[in-house]
Amino acid sequence: NWGASYLINDCYRRFLNKNKNEKHYVKSSRIATIILMIISVIVTLLITRISGAWEFIIECGAGVGLVLILRWFWWRINAWSEISAMITPFIIYPIISNLGVEFPDTLLILVPSTTIIWLLVTFLTPPTDEAVLFSFYKKIHPGGFLWKKIYSKLPGVKSDGNFLRMFINWLFGVLLVYSILFGTGKLIFGYYVEFFVYLLAAIISIYIIYKNLSSIGWKSVVE
Repeated sequence: NWGASYLINDCYRRFLNKNKNEKHYVKSSRIATIILMIISVIVTLLITRISGAWEFIIECGAGVGLVLILRWFWWRINAWSEISAMITPFIIYPIISNLGVEFPDTLLILVPSTTIIWLLVTFLTPPTDEAVLFSFYKKIHPGGFLWKKIYSKLPGVKSDGNFLRMFINWLFGVLLVYSILFGTGKLIFGYYVEFFVYLLAAIISIYIIYKNLSSIGWKSVVE
């Protein structure tokens, strides 16, 4: 669904076919989803190990994480930045794979090369329309000096604070998700000691996130 969303909303609708009704784009999205499913099935048939699946996902997603995080902190990142970050690993991976580079060494090439490409694309493509950026800032009010160009023109809008607390919440949120994922696997395979370790990590993560959000105020979180 995410892939179809990028293909239709960010590429097809924006550049190829702008003035169709919503019914047309919904139909196009369904077709894109089916095509992506077929590609996924073909890729799955080529993978012979379970570990090979997540290695492939990590390698082909290499470098995307940075742009997905920075887009909240830097006004200059646009749709082309994200699209180039997603496409680049798929171009570079087959090349280095044929040269005999194996996981995890592939990441040492994929991550920096993908980062360089999306940065170049960011500066070579026009920024998002300023009206859209203003609307986004008024709604989300992100902080940080990388939004100065935008917030300097919106003196009445105050950016969010508590970034340290939000970072801690994010960190323990990641720990919570992976504790549940790996803990479930340990429970299924009967590794009960490891399961309780992951369960404890999940409980601690929930407690820390709850305390942090309570100290900030649940009303401000909802807003």
